[in-house]
Amino acid sequence: MAGFLLTILILGVLVVGGLAAAAVLGGKAVGKNAEKKNQVVAGIPSNAPANWYGSHEPEAKLHRRVRDAVTGLQETPTDDPNMFEVRASVEREAVSLDNQIVAASKLADRLKPDVLESLSAAVDQFEDITARLITRTSGLDDDNVRGELDELTERLDLLREARQEVDEAQQEGGTQYFD
Repeated sequence: MAGFLLTILILGVLVVGGLAAAAVLGGKAVGKNAEKKNQVVAGIPSNAPANWYGSHEPEAKLHRRVRDAVTGLQETPTDDPNMFEVRASVEREAVSLDNQIVAASKLADRLKPDVLESLSAAVDQFEDITARLITRTSGLDDDNVRGELDELTERLDLLREARQEVDEAQQEGGTQYFD
């Protein structure tokens, strides 16, 4: 009888240990999946907090809008060699914009509204750029490509300038901007 109880006890410990290991591995897989889905550009880790994946905070929404715009662009098939350079530029801008959003989330509450308004306008412009790129891949001939790319480059430059204004506003106040 003692041998039977010992066997049951050992089996119980093994089952509980197996369930605990499965829970740990499952938790890690969920964490990696959430971290991956939080990336603005696939393969580049984001500085955004993990809880932004489903958060309703304004900063989290801006982060997801940038991520979704880039995802839409990345999922658009193209064989235009000019598009690879443009996509790379857009992706760099997306990471920079996302970093600005993360930085803005750390500002004092009294300073956030103005900065978030500026970032929201930048995200609107970024979404417009990616939407134009997505639709461009389906309908332009070679004569129109250069003009479109020049216009998109100009819009990216304007977006970069808007982002720099936010940078300068944060730097002017030094640490007083942060809680």
